[in-house]
Amino acid sequence: MKIIKFAALAALAGLALWLGNATLAGQAQRELGDAFPTKLLVSPETCVTPRWPVEARRYEIEGISLLRFRIGKDGSVQDARVVSSSGWALLDEAAIASLLKCRFKPELDEANEAATFPIQFVWTMDGPTPMRPAVLPGSCAPSDRFAGFKTFERGQGNDGVLVRLLVDVRGVPFGVKAEAGGKDAVVAGQAVDYVQSCRFSIDHALKGERTDTTFGRVLFKTGR
Repeated sequence: MKIIKFAALAALAGLALWLGNATLAGQAQRELGDAFPTKLLVSPETCVTPRWPVEARRYEIEGISLLRFRIGKDGSVQDARVVSSSGWALLDEAAIASLLKCRFKPELDEANEAATFPIQFVWTMDGPTPMRPAVLPGSCAPSDRFAGFKTFERGQGNDGVLVRLLVDVRGVPFGVKAEAGGKDAVVAGQAVDYVQSCRFSIDHALKGERTDTTFGRVLFKTGR
């Protein structure tokens, strides 16, 4: 069983606000960590550990949410926004909800329209990447709207719909969830129905820990 870890790299580095032993990796993350105004907090305890969404745990989804924000004159977090998505709305939303609870000292010089600060939330799981079910080529039902399903690809775009799902022992998907990413509910629902027509499998020749969770993108046909 993999252990879920959370780290607020680049923002809460130096504060005891993560679930696990995540470390900063690379100069860019160290620079982001230095950019977060830790010394301007009322106290480190005013920032809380994000609650890992239950759904995200079940689907074993990971990612990095990079946010930017301003400090209000009253010390509250203002204009919090995602500048680089984790690829999963529920992780980004959990990151913003946590950030909004942080409290800085009031009447700071840094509380102005021009000053913004970064915070990077890294949602990761301990241990090696598990073997996930992959779509069987040619198994998805023909569709007038969708060109196919690309396993393990994530990230929103105009060319498809990101989905996460569970797969039973027969290779049949269930619990399919669509990350609409600006697509309307009808299109998201059609993407879910399409994936449910596909079949999945793990190469039995491979060794290692296996999981029933997987993800990918339902791709639109050209011109959709």
